[in-house]
Amino acid sequence: MDIRRPAIAATPSLPLSSLLALHGASGLLLAGFVLLHLAYHVALLVEVEAAFRLMRDLRVVYRWLPVETLILGSVLVQLATGPVLARRQAQRPRRNRVAVLSGYYLFFFTIVHVAAVLWGRVGMGVDTTIHFAAAGLRAWPAALFFWPYYFLAVVAAFVHLGHALSRRLGRPSVLLPLALGLACAALVLAGMAGVGGLSIPADYLRPYR
Repeated sequence: MDIRRPAIAATPSLPLSSLLALHGASGLLLAGFVLLHLAYHVALLVEVEAAFRLMRDLRVVYRWLPVETLILGSVLVQLATGPVLARRQAQRPRRNRVAVLSGYYLFFFTIVHVAAVLWGRVGMGVDTTIHFAAAGLRAWPAALFFWPYYFLAVVAAFVHLGHALSRRLGRPSVLLPLALGLACAALVLAGMAGVGGLSIPADYLRPYR
């Protein structure tokens, strides 16, 4: 008697074009959010109070529940589609490897950073302002982690977005995005390190002691 197991249908996967569309749309939304974030971090070098005013004004928009939900939803889409696209792009031309490597770093950074911010807001009950982000740069030995952690995140964001935009324009290149990312990362970290006069309240440094 021939008893055969019923065939199990394979779970259909989304076409590459659909994954790229989801990843691209959510990525553009997050890119706008990230650029606004970087703007008030760079503003620290001009005037600390002006940077905090800009942060508070922008928070009215991105902490409005519908907008914050959309941002967090976009984060989840990026985390879900990014690794899948990276695997599918593994056999593509070498220039795509830059996008894959920067994407993997952003994957790591996004998980750690979002978890840290949510824990700070909900678990620790602190206001996750610029002080919250900058505190790790001022504490030893935590600074050994946070300096490259933030620097590489800014560079990776510029490279990843720049590669996507240049590919759409038909001129895939990472040189300009890389240069912009390095410059912006240097400015952001200088502001957070206190070059413009930013001081860190003791409450934000206490967890590192």
